[in-house]
Amino acid sequence: MSLTIQFPKTEYVLLTMPEPNILLVTINRPKQYNALSSSANWELHHVFNWAEQQDQVWCIVLTGTGDKSFCAGMDLVSVADDKKENDATVSLATMPPTGFAGMANRRTSRKPVIAAVNGYALGGGMEILVACNIVVATEKSKFGFPEVKRGVVIAAGGLARLARSVSYQIASELVLTGRIFTTQEAKVYGLVNEVIPNDANVVDAAMVYAKQITANSPDAVSLTKQGLLLALELGSVTDATENWLESSEATAWRSGYNLAEGVLAFKEKRQAVWKSPSKL
Repeated sequence: MSLTIQFPKTEYVLLTMPEPNILLVTINRPKQYNALSSSANWELHHVFNWAEQQDQVWCIVLTGTGDKSFCAGMDLVSVADDKKENDATVSLATMPPTGFAGMANRRTSRKPVIAAVNGYALGGGMEILVACNIVVATEKSKFGFPEVKRGVVIAAGGLARLARSVSYQIASELVLTGRIFTTQEAKVYGLVNEVIPNDANVVDAAMVYAKQITANSPDAVSLTKQGLLLALELGSVTDATENWLESSEATAWRSGYNLAEGVLAFKEKRQAVWKSPSKL
């Protein structure tokens, strides 16, 4: 099913809406194993900014074209070419403020993002994954932070997120050795939610989660994700909770249509009929 929505023009990603309220973003650089150049990073930054403003988008699924790679990280060939051409030191100046893929650093999107991984997720690809809410991956997929092997560091948001996701020792092992690890290991570390067979469709598997999410109140989901982000950013549980419940989003949720509708639907023993946040 496809809904009518005006997608922005893109060069490096494909945009579709295969299910109501679910945006599918597909990195489309298969010859580069879906590695991202500076331009591709900025394009994703703008795509996520655009999606944040779309009332019809309640959840996002992110994947890569083909069956070899989700995202192999930064396109180091393009980085090396730029450095040689401009005779300048490689830096993060070409990276958007939201980090790798427009989501790994200062991204405060309230819309859940689900990664559908079929193949390699390396470097920046891992920075994407640790910023996603849910990760589904095939058995054959491979993961890793090989930056130290290339003389670079994990500087687009992923290092801090990894340190909050796994133990200090596991994080240290993965980023200091730069080794590649399996989907099963990633599952044990808590970096992958579900492992599916290689012959299964990873986007379809991710859509199962997306449809479970979009079956819920969109503003309750949005506010809940905000609470998760604040819990990661603020050290105190009390501070995180107070900031969350005193936010303008929480105020809108309390007085909005969907809270009243959810309670009334429960009382009347029926399915709730949710409205997009702009229609509250």
